[in-house]
Amino acid sequence: MTKVSVIIPVYNTEKYLPACLESVLSQTLPDLEVICIDDASPDRCGQILDEYAGKDQRVRVFHLEENHRQGYGRNLGIQNATGDYLYFLDSDDMIEADALKELSEISDQKNLDAVFFDAQNHFESEDLRSVYTPAFEDRKGTYPDHPVEGKELFDLFMEQKEWTCYPQRIFWRRSFILEEGTLNPVGSEHEDEYFAFAGILTAKRAMYIPKQYFILRIRPNSVMTSRILPKNFHGYLMNYYWMSRFVAERDLHTKAGDLNIIRMYERCCTFYDRLSGEFDLREICSHRELDKILFECFEIHLKAKKQMSMIDPGVMERIRSCAHLYIYGAGIVADKFAKEILMQKDIPLDGFLVTETKGNAQILYGRRIQAFESTKLPEDSLVVVAVGKTLRSEVCAILEKSGVNWIYYRDQE
Repeated sequence: MTKVSVIIPVYNTEKYLPACLESVLSQTLPDLEVICIDDASPDRCGQILDEYAGKDQRVRVFHLEENHRQGYGRNLGIQNATGDYLYFLDSDDMIEADALKELSEISDQKNLDAVFFDAQNHFESEDLRSVYTPAFEDRKGTYPDHPVEGKELFDLFMEQKEWTCYPQRIFWRRSFILEEGTLNPVGSEHEDEYFAFAGILTAKRAMYIPKQYFILRIRPNSVMTSRILPKNFHGYLMNYYWMSRFVAERDLHTKAGDLNIIRMYERCCTFYDRLSGEFDLREICSHRELDKILFECFEIHLKAKKQMSMIDPGVMERIRSCAHLYIYGAGIVADKFAKEILMQKDIPLDGFLVTETKGNAQILYGRRIQAFESTKLPEDSLVVVAVGKTLRSEVCAILEKSGVNWIYYRDQE
């Protein structure tokens, strides 16, 4: 029986590949398989993989005729894996000798769908150490030492600013991945953002283990140390779409999930501003019809956002001074207003208020949508009216009668 399937997409890493394979094949857990996907690598990687497969029957090699990127390779590995658990490793990185044994043991004991853990950094040179700060530092936050729902663990990661999507820091139960139908999106960069996001939101039992099982090699010209290019913008734009569609289809709106989606959008905006003066970003989004549509919608929204902020400066000053903020409304206006509030990062948003809850969702951006009349607001609360013109007079009259502190989000009107 195979306990763990290690899936390694391989491309242009002949210098580092042997060390990667040795770290896996020398694991103290013997019953494993190593599924290597030669992604049409232009160097000697394919030959090196065949040599290892000839020496160790645990190594299985798939040679692709053309390059499909990591997401495609990881999906191919999932579809061909036979182990109880899945672990994804990059072909220039390594893992500690006891990693797979200990991770599979705790997963068996606790019946876990997913285990999250930490990494140690292996710098190729002192120059890199002095200029590059990796995102793989140990987590310092407080986490339970027992299984919790993935959604709960995700909330803790996000609240403590320690969420990372990197597949090398996650150990998955294969049956869980297959049952949920979780696969990597193909055709763009940063596919691991979506895979980890969908996985943790649907995991029934998950844990964080504060151990450095993964060894990250920090080297020149890797994905992590290379400059930002149009493909990075395209990857985050697609993640924004895939994540938004996922939570809508699964009805999985959570505070952490929605904030992570907003983070994807923020990165799109940042990369667009940084790259649009140097590159034609429309070209990178021209290969599929979906890409074209998303890019056009993004540019329209970004242009409108830059032309007119929804929040009057005077309103923003009052918002920043309040202890508890509520938005009256749950429609299109409230949705857009909430996004701008949440992007400020330092403003509390307690929830949404409506006149009638019937016909509305229960949660928006991780906050409850409540009936105003039955909700007791905390002291020092401010209610911002964010409804269309047809409802504005009615809502303002209700709030005026109630005596709560309220303001219309664009006072100049």
